[in-house]
Amino acid sequence: MSTFRPLPPRPSLEFERKEAKALLRRLRARDPDALARARERHPAITASPKLADAQLVIAREYGFTSWPRLVRYFEDVERQRQSPQAIPTDRRDHADQRVRSLITAHGARRTEAGRAVAAFLPRCYGMRVADVFDVALTEDEARLVVARQVGFSSWTDLLARTITRAEAAARQWEMTPRRMAAKAMEALDLGTLQRVVAEHPEVLHPSDYEAAKGGNLMAFAIAWERKHGREAMRPIMDWLATLGLDLQRELNVQLCGRMKMKPETVRDLLDRGADPNWVAPNGVPVLEHALIRYWNAEAVDVLAQRAVPRQALWIAAGLGDVEGVRRFLDRDGRPTRAARRLRPPFDLVFAAGALSHPEPDDEEILLEAFSVAMLNGRTAVLEYMLAHGTPINTLAFGSPIILTAVGNAWVPVVECLVRGGADLDLRGWHPQQSAREMARECFEQMPENADRRRIVELCGMDPDVILAERDARPLPPPGVDPRLKEALELAGDDAARLGQSDIRPENLLFGLLRSGGPPLFFFTQVSRMDLERFYADVADRVRPPEDRVDHPPLALHSDAQATIQTAIALAAGRRREMVGGHHLLYALTQAGHGAAADLLARYGASVATLNVELERAL
Repeated sequence: MSTFRPLPPRPSLEFERKEAKALLRRLRARDPDALARARERHPAITASPKLADAQLVIAREYGFTSWPRLVRYFEDVERQRQSPQAIPTDRRDHADQRVRSLITAHGARRTEAGRAVAAFLPRCYGMRVADVFDVALTEDEARLVVARQVGFSSWTDLLARTITRAEAAARQWEMTPRRMAAKAMEALDLGTLQRVVAEHPEVLHPSDYEAAKGGNLMAFAIAWERKHGREAMRPIMDWLATLGLDLQRELNVQLCGRMKMKPETVRDLLDRGADPNWVAPNGVPVLEHALIRYWNAEAVDVLAQRAVPRQALWIAAGLGDVEGVRRFLDRDGRPTRAARRLRPPFDLVFAAGALSHPEPDDEEILLEAFSVAMLNGRTAVLEYMLAHGTPINTLAFGSPIILTAVGNAWVPVVECLVRGGADLDLRGWHPQQSAREMARECFEQMPENADRRRIVELCGMDPDVILAERDARPLPPPGVDPRLKEALELAGDDAARLGQSDIRPENLLFGLLRSGGPPLFFFTQVSRMDLERFYADVADRVRPPEDRVDHPPLALHSDAQATIQTAIALAAGRRREMVGGHHLLYALTQAGHGAAADLLARYGASVATLNVELERAL
């Protein structure tokens, strides 16, 4: 394999253009080093080189097959860097795991891995997915692909903005200036907010990364305004405006939306002054964010009434415009040249979501539009496209397209796809299931859900028979989630530090809190407890998980043993394969006068409120 130059941490197209001009000057001056570079990457270069020759040399040094591909790649990097999206992970160990998973998936020739490599690795950029698997993938290359998948321009850029697990655990408890400011807004306390900002002026200027995740004061203010009302929040909003915070921009960013955006939220943002035709810094208009991010046609329609859509196949499909879709297909149902001019920017507006292939074939173009129509429940468009040849049983995206509809319980879409001839027994990868298998599994887990019941029926199965078979099936006891195992070890550490001879329910609670994850979030955030006061009192008991003392094995107190058995019974009753920390936390909070309930009450939270939310997670 030829050795290629690694991309710079912050790729810059302007810089590469200057480099190409500089290389051209050196080539024309017959500089030996420049000539050697050119002959290695561009043997056909003539004695009278042009700028295009120098550009090709530079492109090939990075692994690109052409300068236009380098340009497109670099432009995408810049647009992705400016995307108002929340990057799904800021833990370094999570990123490392993604790298290992990508290498494994590439070796197993899995489609989703091939698509990612074809989209983000320079030397494979635009390559056919089937050919990507014939190229050995190095760890450094896998790191670049993973970084691009989650919204960073390079692995170096990712590492600069990720943290270790210990740092993440510490931040869960840290009463940061941003948290203090948000708490002051919650209390409608302008004086405290002013004091926090005066003492910590950095809260006015979060990094682009933090701002994209909603970590800015104006985002907090808008959220509390919805709860308290505009009049109550007016003094705070007016004061923030005097500091130069841009309310208009934050409203526009929020209008770009999130998954399952509600129509009333869209109306509120529009009434507040959000611009329905705003173009985000990544070059994508608000409406196009909505078509991919909202997953709610009703909310999209509220926005679409005020926005002017660009003309594109996928936009027409997402809006349910059958006539618009027809104009982008020829008489045989193939996409026209116009259908390729503007494609859905999945990687720009929905981090770690679907990926667009840089060099799409007709099937890719059709499936992109079909997918957006599915996200928005536009069954009339789906039926039209199926009737005109869009392949319904393709595995071009790695799994049958009906799996998305079944997994999300989109009943009308499933009905449409079944009528259109979807193969309910076709399997893909991630998940490695057929639509029929997924429908059955989801219904067994949520038998009370009417949509799940209907989907089972659409897949040709009797829901009552499924439940009878499920209940008659021997059920092995659930396994123990690795995170819960760690929490139990930390419970022993907590007991040992306190000089106890056994592990009690309160130790179990602090073990869960130290292990982090959902139990910590539920107990400290969902409960709405006074976190600052709680942490001040228990800081010594919520040390990082790596901070442990040596101690002999400790037995479980009978009350702790009973609590663990309750957690196991909860998981078994829900027919879960694993008992996790949320099961144990729920068991701990069931004791009305137990340690968990007492702590919540002591710090201003309600165990009943917490249990309502925990119930949904079980």
